[in-house]
Amino acid sequence: MGGGPRTIAKLEYHVTQSRRGVLKSAAAITALSAGRLALGPQPALASEAHHDGPPVKRPDTVSMAMHIHASWSEGTGSMEGHLDQATKTGIDVLFWTEHDFRMAEHGYPDVLHLTGPSETVNKVVWTWAPQSAGTLATSQVTWDPAMASPGDAAVPGSLHLAALSAGREPASVGVKGSAANTVDQRSVYDQRITVDVFPASVSPDSYLTLTLTTSWRPATHGRPAGQYTLTYVVDGTQSRSRTRDGIAGTVHVPARQGRWNTIELRPEEDLARLWPDIEAADAAMSNLTLSAVSTRGRSAEGWFDLLRITRPTRSADAVLRKQAELMRGYAHRFPAVRQYQGMEVSLLKPTHFNWYGPRLHMPTFAQPTPTADPDPDAAIAAIEMIHAAGGLASYNHPFGTSNPAVLPVAQQDTMRASVAASIVADKAMGADILEVGYPSRGGVDLDHHAQVWDVCSRNGLFLTGTGVSDDHSGQDWFGQQANFVTWAYSKSRDLDHLLPSLSSGNVFFGNPAAFTGTLGLLVDGEAPMGSVTVSRARTRNVRILADQLPAGGTVRVVRGTVDLAGPTTPEPGTTVQDLAAAEFRRGYVDLKVDTSAPTFLRVEVRAAGSATPIALSNPVWLLRDTPAGGIPRHRRVS
Repeated sequence: MGGGPRTIAKLEYHVTQSRRGVLKSAAAITALSAGRLALGPQPALASEAHHDGPPVKRPDTVSMAMHIHASWSEGTGSMEGHLDQATKTGIDVLFWTEHDFRMAEHGYPDVLHLTGPSETVNKVVWTWAPQSAGTLATSQVTWDPAMASPGDAAVPGSLHLAALSAGREPASVGVKGSAANTVDQRSVYDQRITVDVFPASVSPDSYLTLTLTTSWRPATHGRPAGQYTLTYVVDGTQSRSRTRDGIAGTVHVPARQGRWNTIELRPEEDLARLWPDIEAADAAMSNLTLSAVSTRGRSAEGWFDLLRITRPTRSADAVLRKQAELMRGYAHRFPAVRQYQGMEVSLLKPTHFNWYGPRLHMPTFAQPTPTADPDPDAAIAAIEMIHAAGGLASYNHPFGTSNPAVLPVAQQDTMRASVAASIVADKAMGADILEVGYPSRGGVDLDHHAQVWDVCSRNGLFLTGTGVSDDHSGQDWFGQQANFVTWAYSKSRDLDHLLPSLSSGNVFFGNPAAFTGTLGLLVDGEAPMGSVTVSRARTRNVRILADQLPAGGTVRVVRGTVDLAGPTTPEPGTTVQDLAAAEFRRGYVDLKVDTSAPTFLRVEVRAAGSATPIALSNPVWLLRDTPAGGIPRHRRVS
C-alpha cells in the first residue's frame, strides 16, 4: 500500500505521505473544513439554560433525506418518485447521492454479441435468463452458432427465438438480461440502443420484441403508479408508430422479413413522445428483454445479434449538469422540497463515501472496469478531495450494502468489534460523518450500529451520526424498514447553514413515522449537541432537550469514558440510564454528569415496549484536557 501520487478526480490530488503518516494526522484531515464551517445554531440560548426555568423554546429544525438514489443508480427509483414521497412525508431537504461510477456508466458493457447465455464484456459478466409467458404450444430459445448478422461476422452466433401460442391469447418466450453488480441498469438519458434483427416469421399477430422496463413513477394525469414500459415491436411493418395504454408504451419499428436489419431505438425520445408530461430523462433501463410473441396460433420466429448501448461522447460532468437541469424542472412541481446534488463515491475500499457540499465534479477512476480500488490510500485521497472542494464526507453503511435478516446477537457482536476496530485504526479515513441510523443493514441492528459509533466516540473520533434510508425505490418512505431521516438545527435550508450544522454534530436522527419531536443537548448552558468542551470540573450539567415523546416511552442516556482505548479494545464501554418520558413535561431534564474522567454522552428515544430506538441525538464530549489533535473549530465553543 504505497503513498505515492494518485489521481482520484479531474482535480488531481497527490497523496504525499505514507498511509501511517496520513492516519496519524487524521485530526488535521478532519479539520480541513474547520476554517470554513462555523458552529451551528444552538438548540437553546444560554440565557434559557437555568435549571428551573420555563420550557425551552427551540429554533427550527430542518429535516433531511441524506442518502437517496434515483434513475442514475440501480433499482426502480426516479427523482419524481422520491420528490413525491419527500413532499408527502414533510421532508425539507433531499440530497441526491447517485453512485459516481453509475452516473458515468464507467466500464459498463456496451456491445453484446449474443453468442450464448452469458458473455463477458469489460470483465463484466452479462447473463441472459430464459423466460416465458402465456400458454405456448411450442417454443425455442437457442444460441445459433451458424447464424450471425453481417455486422457481427467476426463473432459468429446469435439468439434464435420461436414461439407458437396454444390459443388466441398472447404467449411469448424470450430472454431477460442482467449483469454483475447490476450494471445492466442505466439511465436512458441520451441513450441509443441498436440491435440487429432477422425477422423470419412475423405479422401483426406474431412478432419479435425488445422491452425496456423503466423507472417507477407515482400516479399522475389519470395514470396509475408503476414502472413505465417501452415495448419495441418488429412485425414486418415499414413505418414507425407509437401507442400507449396507461404506463405501457408500444413502438412499432420498421424492419423487413427474411433479412438482417439494424434497428435503432431511442428510449428517452420515445418516453417523451408517449408521455409529454413526464421528465423523460428521469428514467433508467432497469430491465431489458428480447422475446418472440405469438397470438391466434400464428408462429413468430427470428434472430437477434449485436446489441449495442451507446450515447454521444460528452464531458465527464455533463451528467451532473443534466441532473441539475432535472432538479430545476422538478423544483416547480415540488416546491416544498429543497434539492441538493450530492454523490456516493463508490469504487473504494473499505466502503462508499457520500459527498455533501458545493462544487461537485465527477471523479476519475483508478481502473478501467467498474470494480473497487482496494488501496485505502485511494479512500483517504477521495475524502481529501471532498474537503478541498468545501464538502463533507460520510462514511457509509459500515456493515456493507446487503440487507439479510438480522443475525444472532453473538454474531453481530463479533461483526461490530471487527468494523469498529477498522474504523478506529483508520480514523474513519478522515470522514466527517458516520451513517448510524440503519434499523438493520448487513444483518446488523440499530443498536450495534450505534455501538460502533460509541467506540469511535470513546476514541476521540468526533463523527456526526446521521439517519439513513439509502432508498432506491421512492415508493414508501414512511412504511419501509430503512426510513431514518436527519434533523438539523439550522437557520435555514441553505447549504451554507446545513453544512455547519452537520459538521458541528448539531443534528439528531430517527424514524419520522414514529417520532415527531426534537432532541438536543446543552452543556453548562452554552455548548450545544456535538460540542467538544474542556473543563477541570468534576461535575457538569447537561440539559437534555426532548419534546413530543411517545406516551410511556423513555429517554435513554448513553455515556462512556473517552479513554482512547484504541482498535485493540473495540468495545463501546458505555453505561445507560433510562428517564421516563413523563419527566420531560417542561421539554427538558437537567442531568448532573460526573466528569472526573473524560466522558461522552448521547441520548436515545425508545417507545414503550420497544427494544429499538426511534430517535438518537448526537453526542457531546466532556473532556478534562484538550486532545492531542486539538478540537475542530466547528465543535469548539469559544
